[in-house]
Amino acid sequence: MKKFVTDNKKWFVGLFVCLLIAVIFPQVVRIRFVWNLLSLILVWAIVGMGWNVIGGYCGQVSNGHSLFYGIGAYTVAITCQYWKLSPWISIWIGAAISVALAFIMGKPLLRLKGHVFAISTMALAECGRIIFVNWKWIGGATGVYIYTKNVNEWLYMQFKNPLNYYYVFLVFTVAILIVIKALDKSKFFYYLRTIKGNEMAAESVGINAAKYKNRAYMMSAAIVSIGGSLYAQFLLYIDPSTLMTLNISMMIVLTAVMGGVGTVEGPILGAIVLTTISEYTRVYFGQYGGLDLILYGVLVILIVLFIPGGILSLFQKWNGKRVKSGKSSEMVGG
Repeated sequence: MKKFVTDNKKWFVGLFVCLLIAVIFPQVVRIRFVWNLLSLILVWAIVGMGWNVIGGYCGQVSNGHSLFYGIGAYTVAITCQYWKLSPWISIWIGAAISVALAFIMGKPLLRLKGHVFAISTMALAECGRIIFVNWKWIGGATGVYIYTKNVNEWLYMQFKNPLNYYYVFLVFTVAILIVIKALDKSKFFYYLRTIKGNEMAAESVGINAAKYKNRAYMMSAAIVSIGGSLYAQFLLYIDPSTLMTLNISMMIVLTAVMGGVGTVEGPILGAIVLTTISEYTRVYFGQYGGLDLILYGVLVILIVLFIPGGILSLFQKWNGKRVKSGKSSEMVGG
């Protein structure tokens, strides 16, 4: 751990500065809408980081991660409703269920390639949505209310002050970000990058592609499930139409793509931009019969077209030019 921190000293300094700003900002801007927006950004950052493991690092474009998002949400809702279980425990139960499902379904799914795999994951998620819509024990199409009276708000993560959600989500986001950063230079992630680059070449040098793709799928499912659990606690009400649709799956993908796939910080940048655009267009243009969705879609298309490498690539290009400029100045000075 000490070596990891030492080797990434600049990154941790940057993380500390960003974390300090993230802690102070909502104390300065005391607007409830902004607080809710910040909480949603963190939820989407988590699910974006989760999808990035399988889609960004491994190159397996899954369009059905709303299934794991919904499993995480429904696990905390059902365990709270029927057994009064604290979400601090049920979040991990939901993640375990998602990992088990990803392990079982990943075996046949990950044998498929390219668009066939993408369409198959969409079909899996849609099957899950239909099951949840018709499953009366978990509320069916009506959904599930999570709110319970006279309980400890910290034990059951049901806060009267919405800012508390933000700080709890911030802890989860930073923890997952550090895990991803630690794995970024690991053998596991190098194997995933090799599989993404050329699966046949990866297998020719002894990498068990099927095993590592399945591990990536399981890890991805667990992280996305955690994001779904936190979102459920934030809303205190869930139903299949808000959790397990194709729109949610596409939003998860876009969060990582817009920020920069296969990068540590990309999904967080993507979540900031995407969620902010989505929420502000909804607030200011939502009353004009879908105009908010049109503007949102156009903005997303423009960003993807003109910044294909993701928002993070702009910072990388700027940093590269700055480094080259510095070297040129040194040569001239020399």
